[in-house]
Amino acid sequence: MTEAEADLKRLRNTAASARFRAKKKQREASLERNSREKKEQLAKLEGRIQELEEENKFLKDLIMEKNDSREDLERLKGRYDVAGRKRKEGDARKDGVGT
Repeated sequence: MTEAEADLKRLRNTAASARFRAKKKQREASLERNSREKKEQLAKLEGRIQELEEENKFLKDLIMEKNDSREDLERLKGRYDVAGRKRKEGDARKDGVGT
């Protein structure tokens, strides 16, 4: 093998190595992005589970009439909007005329 052939082989190997490293970085970035998206989706779903569990408990309490006093019932109702979703802190009720 001549020196020119050896240099050509070395150049091809260097180029192949660079392509491999670029693909590897791209694959790792893709996996990290996918992981981050899945974690965000998981957090949203866990929040929704918590919301549904609280709503379920609220509805069970209503059915079982566990809270005998009217005040306790009103307090529970006040935590949820008309559709049964838990109100977020600071959300004002919007029942009424013109709202």
